[in-house]
Amino acid sequence: MPMWEYAIREYAQTWGVQESASAAAFLAELNELGRNGWEAVGVTPRTHYDRGGGPPGLDTFTFVVLLKRRLGPEPLPPHAMPVTPGIN
Repeated sequence: MPMWEYAIREYAQTWGVQESASAAAFLAELNELGRNGWEAVGVTPRTHYDRGGGPPGLDTFTFVVLLKRRLGPEPLPPHAMPVTPGIN
C-alpha cells in the first residue's frame, strides 16, 4: 500500500510585481516541485476571513495548493515483477 507525504504551499501575488510575472514565478516553482515528485491535488482561494479580518469574500490574489508525493520506492508494475516458478 503506498504511503504519501503531503505539503501545503500558499501563492500570494507579490505586490509591486506585475500579476503575470508573479504567476509565472509561482508556476515555475510548481513545475520544479513536479520534477521532484510532487503532484498538486487541490487548489483553493484564500478568503479575507482566513487572513484574520477584512470584508467577506475571496482574496483574488492568494490561494493555497495541496501537494502530495509518494514516499519510498515506486512499486514495480505487475508485468515487471519477477516470476518465481511454482509460486506465480
